[in-house]
Amino acid sequence: MRSKIDQGIYRGARAVVLENALLKVTLVPGMGGKIASIIYKPLDSELLWQNSLEKFVESEYDSPFSDGDMSGMDDMFPTIDECFYPDGPWKGTRLPDHGEVWALPWASHIHGTAVTLSVFGVRIPYRLSKIVSLSEGKLDLRYSLKNLSPFDFKFIWALHPLFKVDEFTRIVLPESVKRVINVGNSPLRLGAYGSTHSWPITKHSSGEIYDMSRILPPGKGNYDKYYVQGSVPEGRCALYNERSGMEIGLTFSPEKVPFLGMWINEGAYHAQYNVAPEPCTGAFDRVDIAAQWGAVSTIPAMDTYEWQIGMDVKQR
Repeated sequence: MRSKIDQGIYRGARAVVLENALLKVTLVPGMGGKIASIIYKPLDSELLWQNSLEKFVESEYDSPFSDGDMSGMDDMFPTIDECFYPDGPWKGTRLPDHGEVWALPWASHIHGTAVTLSVFGVRIPYRLSKIVSLSEGKLDLRYSLKNLSPFDFKFIWALHPLFKVDEFTRIVLPESVKRVINVGNSPLRLGAYGSTHSWPITKHSSGEIYDMSRILPPGKGNYDKYYVQGSVPEGRCALYNERSGMEIGLTFSPEKVPFLGMWINEGAYHAQYNVAPEPCTGAFDRVDIAAQWGAVSTIPAMDTYEWQIGMDVKQR
């Protein structure tokens, strides 16, 4: 299945568009290397949550993520939540909310039927790059992180794909997943930070039985952030819509991307209605906490760390 690449404008910003018979993927390099739109052509369906504004909300470096466009698919690196780097030559260096790279312009280069995007660190010396390509109904992302310093570097990278959902959407996790850990600050459903719950059936903080795999209708739900307890050796997860039969599957390299976070927003946070399965190299959203619990990735001095992410779209 042949794919093509075009350039144009998307919501007022320079865009690069990859397209084949099944998918149309729009990249906006100047907005954090964001994947701004993914259209599944057989259903003419936009898969990613969209900001309703005509033009992008431009983000300043070190600004809160909630001040930005809050749409599409971003990379969070080298942390998710704002925190201070825990040790070594950068000890005490403050890292921005959702990391550095989502609010930086990325360089882009088209070669054949793929696009390479890259960005350099600001407060820590590194180069992060990704190669984006399409093959049939699959979006392929190949990442490469280069440590440009003579010191080891602890980091969390996480994909942040805000997928559109509805009350017919189900979260599908491998059978090995038995428990999850709450890291959110929403008090209405999963309880205190660090609370653990059986997956998928658990007890609501009110004591009622609650199916975590189901998405409630807008206005009737909450917002949560949790992690699968431990690693995910199968390296996969999915969102399945029972009404349309469409399944969006994510695959990731479990040896390089061992963890999986899950952001669920049923209209309670900034009136958005989306779910973000977040394959990641470290857990608990903060690189300092992840380091304390041995749930962080480390790249040696002057070394390179590589990983892959795949997104498949199909109808059952």
